[in-house]
Amino acid sequence: MLTAAAIAHAGNVGISAGDYYSPTLATTLTAQGNSVHAVGWYNDNVLSTYDVYIQDGSSFADAAALDRFVYHGGTLIQLPWSFTNIAYTADTTVFSRRRRGTLEQLNPGIDVIAPDDWLLAGVTLPEAGTQTIGREIGNRFADGATPVLEWEDGTALLGYRRYGAGLVVGFDVHLVTADASPLSADWSNRIIGNAISPVPELSTWAMLATGATMLLLRRRRPD
Repeated sequence: MLTAAAIAHAGNVGISAGDYYSPTLATTLTAQGNSVHAVGWYNDNVLSTYDVYIQDGSSFADAAALDRFVYHGGTLIQLPWSFTNIAYTADTTVFSRRRRGTLEQLNPGIDVIAPDDWLLAGVTLPEAGTQTIGREIGNRFADGATPVLEWEDGTALLGYRRYGAGLVVGFDVHLVTADASPLSADWSNRIIGNAISPVPELSTWAMLATGATMLLLRRRRPD
């Protein structure tokens, strides 16, 4: 019988490491039991060793290789500057380009578009003005993306799209660049954790439910 543990996403994570790299997020993910590697350069062979790749916009990027990585089952998490600095393929674009960016500011309020989305499981969002963040400003959700969160000024904050056998998540808050207020907060860490360990597809949950029902019937069967 399938179990939830058997279908949990493997935690082999690569994080792009450019000139301004901060290990803040890597430290958090390692503490959660993931295997995390800072990556300065990659190709298809390098990406194939990871289940998840986290790309920021101040580091090396190969949009075509990332497209193939996602298509063949990888999870790509896109962070600020990358929405504008990297020409992602149409199938891996979650946000449009920005109007401008900010390195440090008090966080705006957050509008929840999809309160029941799996990326928000266990997440308590911060009140406006309680944290210092860096972000891009003016990005919009691309056609085909699923919107989840928006900054109160209308900037896309969190969304995703499925492509091939994989997943692309866009998250507009700096987490890995030391020049732009890398954030270590429960809400952002939980969102990244959810993206790394996504919920099973509906068909998988159905298989789990069927297995649990069969086990229950066996236990109730008279001797």
